[in-house]
Amino acid sequence: MAGYHLGSPLDCLKCQISEKGEREPTAPLKEVTTLLLVPFASQVKIRAAVERQKGGKLLVGSRAAVFAQLPNLKKIVVEEPESWNYKNERAPYYHAALVAKKRSQIENIKLELRPFIPIVEAYAGGTKTLPKIPSIRIVDLKMEKSAGNFTLLSQELKNTLKRTNPTFIFSSSKVLQNSIREELEEQGISKSSYTLAGPEIFGWEGLEVERIFWIDADTLLNLPDFRSHEKLISTAVKLSHLAKKILTIQTQFSNHPIFNNLTKGKMASFYQEELENRKSLSYPPFATLVKLSFQSKSAVKTTQEAEKLAEMLTQLKDGKVEVSPPYEPYQGKPGIFQLNFALKIKSQEEKKVTELLGKIANLLPAGWKADIDPESLL
Repeated sequence: MAGYHLGSPLDCLKCQISEKGEREPTAPLKEVTTLLLVPFASQVKIRAAVERQKGGKLLVGSRAAVFAQLPNLKKIVVEEPESWNYKNERAPYYHAALVAKKRSQIENIKLELRPFIPIVEAYAGGTKTLPKIPSIRIVDLKMEKSAGNFTLLSQELKNTLKRTNPTFIFSSSKVLQNSIREELEEQGISKSSYTLAGPEIFGWEGLEVERIFWIDADTLLNLPDFRSHEKLISTAVKLSHLAKKILTIQTQFSNHPIFNNLTKGKMASFYQEELENRKSLSYPPFATLVKLSFQSKSAVKTTQEAEKLAEMLTQLKDGKVEVSPPYEPYQGKPGIFQLNFALKIKSQEEKKVTELLGKIANLLPAGWKADIDPESLL
C-alpha cells in the first residue's frame, strides 16, 4: 500500500489496525472462512441476514473490512469490484478490490471477483462478460424545447406521473433534486406518485419500480473527465435493471453515439470506442494516472507550493511521465485554495511503473496528497 499508493507506512498501518466500517459476521470470527465485500455499507446487514439463513460462515463488510483479521480465512469475494465506493476517501487512497487481490496473494487464499459491469481497464484486461441491457428509451429535450417546454419535466414524464403507479426519478445532483421537487409541487404533482433520489439507490436492497426517469444524464455526458462516459454507461445499465418495465433517459444529445450504444445494446462497441480514445490520449489502461493535490487557506501559499513542485517534477525527464500544469479542482471548497497536478506514467511494465512511482514519492514535499488510479482528475 505504501509503495503503490504513496501513502505513509503509518497511515497504511492505521487502516489495517482500526478496521473501521460496517461489518457483520454470520458465525464466530474464528469460524469464518469467507470474506464477502459489498460496495455499500447499507447492504451489509441485509446481506449478512440472507447469508446467515443459508448457513454460511462469512464476514460481510464494506470497504474497510478487507483488513479484517480472520484466522481461518480461505476465500475473499468482492461484489461489483468496479464500484468506486471501494476507493478510500483519505490517504492512503487504496481501492479495496486491489487490496483484496494483494491479500489473496500474500495469504494464498482464493479471490473471486463478481463484477456487474466492468470498468474499461477490466474489460481490456480480459473481463469480457457484459450484462444484457433491458429496454431503454431516449427522450429528446431539444424536441421538448421546440414544443415550448424548457424544464426537465418532459411531457412523457408528466404523463407518466399522472398514472397510478409510482414513478422513480433519478438525479445525481442534490441541488437539482431540490429544484425538481419545487417544480413538481408547482405542477400539482402528488408526492405519492413519485420517488426522487440519486446514486444512493444502488445500495438499497430489493428495490424494484415500474419505470425510472433519469433526468440529468447530460451532466455526466458533458463532464470534462476521462471516466464520465464510462460512469454514464454503468449508471444507465444499473438503472435499467432496477426498472421492471423501462428506463427513460432525458437528454439534449439524443444522437450521441453513447445513447445509440445503450438503446441497441451495443456494449462491446462502447468499450472498443472508449479504448481507442484512451489510447490516443494516454489514459488507463494505457497509462497509470497520479493525481497530486495541495490545499491550504492561503492562495499565496498554495501557489508557491505548486511552483516548487512543478520545478521538482522537471526531474522526471525520461519521457515516460507526462506532467500537467497546475490546475484548480472542478468544484472547490469555500475558503480553501487547492491546486492539482495530473501525471501520466506512460508505461505498462509493472517494474517501470513501480520505479517511477518511487521517484515521484521521493520528490513529493510534505503536505501533498497522492492519489494513484484516481476516480477522477477533476
